[in-house]
Amino acid sequence: MPVSSTDTKRLPLVVLASAPITGHCAPVMQIAQAMVERGFEVIFMSSQEYKEQIEKIGAEWWECLSFPGSLEELQRLPPGLEKTILELEKFFLDATPSRSDGMRALLEKVRDRDADRDVVIVNETCSMAILPFKYGAPLPKGYSEFPKVINVNLVPLTVTSIDTAPFGPALPPDSTSSGRARNKLLNEMMFAGPMRHLNDHLAKVLSECGCSSSPIGYFMDTWMSSYDCTLQLCSPSMEYPRSDLHPSIRYAGALPLRGLNPDFPLPSWWSEITANAALQGKDRKKVIVVSQGTVSIDLSELVVPTIRAFANREDVIVVSILGTKGATLPKDVETPANAHVIDYLPYDAILPYADLFINNGGYGGVIHSVNNGVPMIVAGVSQDKAEMSARCEYAGFAVNLCSQTPGSEAIYKGAEKIFKNKAYKLKAVRLQQENKDLDSLGIIEKQILAYAKK
Repeated sequence: MPVSSTDTKRLPLVVLASAPITGHCAPVMQIAQAMVERGFEVIFMSSQEYKEQIEKIGAEWWECLSFPGSLEELQRLPPGLEKTILELEKFFLDATPSRSDGMRALLEKVRDRDADRDVVIVNETCSMAILPFKYGAPLPKGYSEFPKVINVNLVPLTVTSIDTAPFGPALPPDSTSSGRARNKLLNEMMFAGPMRHLNDHLAKVLSECGCSSSPIGYFMDTWMSSYDCTLQLCSPSMEYPRSDLHPSIRYAGALPLRGLNPDFPLPSWWSEITANAALQGKDRKKVIVVSQGTVSIDLSELVVPTIRAFANREDVIVVSILGTKGATLPKDVETPANAHVIDYLPYDAILPYADLFINNGGYGGVIHSVNNGVPMIVAGVSQDKAEMSARCEYAGFAVNLCSQTPGSEAIYKGAEKIFKNKAYKLKAVRLQQENKDLDSLGIIEKQILAYAKK
């Protein structure tokens, strides 16, 4: 799609960038599609694998590097702080030079096409395409100043605060005087110790990008608070309260439910789900959905234990989503009569019928559950999942099992806790409405227009 339509000259050109990972790219693609539908011309920078999807929504695709180098070292490490730090380095920091080069080339091409075109950038935190320009990297040719940047955040807030412990250990917030003393000490220890490497590595990367200055403070603050504004894509109740939250960071609410593709082939057992939903009282069975997302593929962690936990419950239907097209259960795992297993199924197809969603705490899965008003069991400690799971528990709509491999007994007990306590469902529904009321896409559009040159 060319960026030269005269029909939308009055609107700024919207340039979007995200990390080339499905959990990051798909939500930003939803933003891109919404802006296209609202009359904006859009260019989306991402990797080759998303080209067709980006062009299908009416945006122009601009290529960026997927990931530099080999990631084999990561595969060998168990979940934990060491692996998280290495993931941040390899997935994101090391990609910064190539991603910022790609953004420079994109913006220069825009100037070649139209020297006067107004540009507003919507950047996803983990893209790393914009950060160098905020610390003095040479401007793209044709620009006297860098375009305004709206950063959208699709992970838990990592910023430091007097009210929270450092990101990583998944400790609850504490704003008492003793709690703040704890937080101060732990933050100092974390960033003088394990996290110091990230600060040093960021400084090295920014130097390679030709930056004239370095961030003051911690990397976990820098990549979220260096932009004109950062919109956290959840409601305030889904995060920890921070009395000192950086003024550039605001809550915009979760992205809304997306309409289902009418051509999506529903499974043969779908009529059982819809028929069950029409029943009343004790005749209606509880529907439990379990999925580990698209990254964690060891089905023995959550999917298999959940199937086994409820195998003898005639009042329960278990729907297991394996997360990858063509995936199957291990050959030694039997599927009981009350369970349905499917390789891929959109969350928003099944969650409206669900009483409980069991998930490893990925940000995307949590957002889908909240958008459908469904309480959760969360069980994950890899990447940002321990922190996300802790936030779900703190928000009051989830039971956190604090384990990557909780086992059938713990899953069963967690489900019973939720089914016996209506507070979990009520909180999930309140969060659903809170996010809907914020109108995330409307907030993003208004911010784009506010940054447009008058």
